[in-house]
Amino acid sequence: MLVMAMAMSTFSLFALAVVASDLEQEFGLSKLQLGLIGAVNTGVGGLFAPTAGRLSDLLGGRKAIAAVLALSAISTAAAALATSYAVLLVAMALAGLPQGWGNPATNKAISTGIPADQRGVLTGVKQSGVQLATFSSGFAMPAIAATAGWRAGLWAVAGVSTVSLLGLRWVTELDEPTDGPATDAAATAGPLPGIVWRVAAYGFVMGTVGGGLGRFLPLFAEESVGVSPATAGAVFGVSGLIAIPSRIIWGVALDRGFPTRRALTILGVGAAVSIALLIGSASLGIALLWIGTLLSGLTVGSWNTAANLSMIRESGTAGAGRATGVLLFGFLIGLTVGGPLVGWSIDRFDSYQPAWIASGLVCLVAAAIVSGRTERSTLS
Repeated sequence: MLVMAMAMSTFSLFALAVVASDLEQEFGLSKLQLGLIGAVNTGVGGLFAPTAGRLSDLLGGRKAIAAVLALSAISTAAAALATSYAVLLVAMALAGLPQGWGNPATNKAISTGIPADQRGVLTGVKQSGVQLATFSSGFAMPAIAATAGWRAGLWAVAGVSTVSLLGLRWVTELDEPTDGPATDAAATAGPLPGIVWRVAAYGFVMGTVGGGLGRFLPLFAEESVGVSPATAGAVFGVSGLIAIPSRIIWGVALDRGFPTRRALTILGVGAAVSIALLIGSASLGIALLWIGTLLSGLTVGSWNTAANLSMIRESGTAGAGRATGVLLFGFLIGLTVGGPLVGWSIDRFDSYQPAWIASGLVCLVAAAIVSGRTERSTLS
């Protein structure tokens, strides 16, 4: 259920990225307008995330996840009904509500229903839901769009969200507390730990990179490397597929004592290398495209496990939702900024290279944010 909540809360964003060429043709969109589709979704999600965090702490994991799934079904159905670009933007803004609520809701559920020594791997498992959405959209949406149109794919997603919501009643562990009252009182009494804001800044910087890749990797593969739309969708899907085991493996490593600060630093540097490989693929061919995509899934697609686990560890059960809301605010605002900036850069320079170079440099900035010493924190 944690996996489905995360997958459904993000699916419509990835699905529309995969069928971007269909949207271009139907609505006559520029690259900047394509970027704005994702930006309005993540922007609303980022602004709503702090409120979603507080609601998750107030309602508990079960009710918060139910709200996420219901909003996912409604917003995806609205996008499927869109007959103009303006209506599509409104639908994607509505989809920003579950986008901003998925992590706070699921982190709250983990903090109340999962013993402390198992939270790393469960955080990795549930974070893999986002990558499941990436993988599924990358492989399924082009086929569905070719046979029944892109709207049919969105209707299928709305149906899965509804079925998941109905299945929530059989999950019993979501609101069973495993932490004592002292932890809850400490989390509620004072402000959030300073490290929460530091990791949120990391999330913002990495989000700008994810915003560009998430919106334009399939189009880059088509237009700069010269692959077919089906292959471009597969490239996008593979980045999600490889990140599924990667997020889980990072969770296991963190449960076994691997320092969170070191993990986040490694992931930032690795993300920069993946961008360099993508830049090279424009001239050296599809082999580097695949390698760069795989590495981006292992890095850009995997840092969320370490970041979300640090929110749960640092804030305790009562504050897990609130801390995650701060992290998600930074991350989603980064996504919001990244997508339009990359789209503007492509339109302005008629090339993906300036945007990709900037993205690689930004990854190194993210690594620098968390690479310093941090006292009394799980990050060091």
